[in-house]
Amino acid sequence: MATLVDALLHHAAARPDAEAVRHRGHALTYAELDRVSGALAATLREAGVQPGDRVGLWLGKSVEAVVALHAVLKCGAAYVPVDPAAPTARAAYILGDCAVSALVTDEGRLALLDEGGDTARLGPRLVVVTGEPEQPPASGRTAWRTATGRAVPDGFAPVTADPDDLAYVLYTSGSTGVPKGVMLSHRNALAFVDWAVTAFGLTADDRIASHAPFHFDLSVFDLFAAVGAGACLVLVPENQKALGVALNRLVAEERITVWYSVPGALIRMLDARNRDLLASSRLRTVLFAGEPFVLKHLRRLRTTLPRADLFNLYGPTETNVCTYHQVTDDDLAPGRTAPPPIGRPCPYAGAYLLDGDGRRIDDAPGAEGELCITGDSVMLGYRGTPARAEPGTVPVHRTGDLVRSDGRQGYTFLGRRDHMVKVRGYRIEPEEIEARLLERPEVHEAACIAVPDDLDGARLEAYLTPAAGRAPDPAELRRHCLEGLPRYMVPAAFHVLGAFPRTSTGKVDRRALAAGRTDAPDGGVPCPPAS
Repeated sequence: MATLVDALLHHAAARPDAEAVRHRGHALTYAELDRVSGALAATLREAGVQPGDRVGLWLGKSVEAVVALHAVLKCGAAYVPVDPAAPTARAAYILGDCAVSALVTDEGRLALLDEGGDTARLGPRLVVVTGEPEQPPASGRTAWRTATGRAVPDGFAPVTADPDDLAYVLYTSGSTGVPKGVMLSHRNALAFVDWAVTAFGLTADDRIASHAPFHFDLSVFDLFAAVGAGACLVLVPENQKALGVALNRLVAEERITVWYSVPGALIRMLDARNRDLLASSRLRTVLFAGEPFVLKHLRRLRTTLPRADLFNLYGPTETNVCTYHQVTDDDLAPGRTAPPPIGRPCPYAGAYLLDGDGRRIDDAPGAEGELCITGDSVMLGYRGTPARAEPGTVPVHRTGDLVRSDGRQGYTFLGRRDHMVKVRGYRIEPEEIEARLLERPEVHEAACIAVPDDLDGARLEAYLTPAAGRAPDPAELRRHCLEGLPRYMVPAAFHVLGAFPRTSTGKVDRRALAAGRTDAPDGGVPCPPAS
């Protein structure tokens, strides 16, 4: 397959009646997905959307969203998914930064843009409104039913894109305080997708869950590995993605065979009262990425799914997945405390290490440094500052992640450069403190945060969620830390929360914790500082 469009065209012709995407009982076959996305693509092209344009998608996870992104790709344009929960100002910034030529959204979100004058300022050539508008759309706006219910014009064909053409732009948090757009091509995505279909043995018989929101890079696997294999993509409803009970029920009722998410979602499934549904499910492959999988919970997952293959996938948005590791019995052995390694590079990726001064070092067992990734999956660049590799060279991305080379095992993740903190002159990796706290049976999850301090510049505070039926004692936690950590690494305070605040992608929201915003679902109760 040369582009992300090709697989849909292939399966629409070869297996037209097979289910392609499913959400809340509503499904489209491959033939229907091809036809409806073709109709929308024709509408977009007639409105002036051209190859190389960007089209914004600001709507919830839905069959319509899947149709829309395939339609955009058929135009030779790039789709720009915006977090459905993004504040209006952030959504408007992203749409403006990308200079979108068209927008697909729903009536409620469009009203928010209209109220702030953003729609007029952005000036998209066409706005397609999903749902059932209460009034006829204004000029320059088209109802979803009109845009997709039409006949596909005779002779219509998707634009023939080049593999190096821009396919999508994913916005991530930027160090400058504003979102930055990561630009990825068809080649970037397919390097990972084509490998994943083969490596995980995906077939047309698989039913692949889509847990990640479409603005999160984990969705690339869901969306395009599924269609690459001719499998059925089952969308996880947005209001259920954080509910373990609902996720287990979906896995059972939809006969899911392949799952991919951040570890937090799997932990909530293991914690749910109906986890027996997970244990008796048809899951054969479970993939996780985005953050380290705490070992005590990974052991629970292995016990619950003893016959499933478990894989740790690693890669920042800028590189897609670039290393992988299949979990082994040795990774889960008694006495081990560290999460499994992130593994060796995927066949399409190269890797090397840099020291603290940015100099390349020998990648020998035991070597530690910043991981750099090269190869076909490395992004085109950031929006406004495209990367340009020198002629005859391959693109390179410095991940900012610190790893240790472990020979045949590949790499072990040590932490982020930007998570490393200094307290009273000591360099500290919060992950080490978290691992110590997680040794306690009453601790379910742990996160260690550095907060500003007038005296020492920074102080450490630990946040944790309790295991069921347990009541962590801050004094006991402090004693446990003192037994295994130097005094300067012992948190100054311990806070017990009902649940951690999460980002829209399901990761622990460390910024919210650092800012003192512990807006957990039940409003977590802080413990007093340990003396």
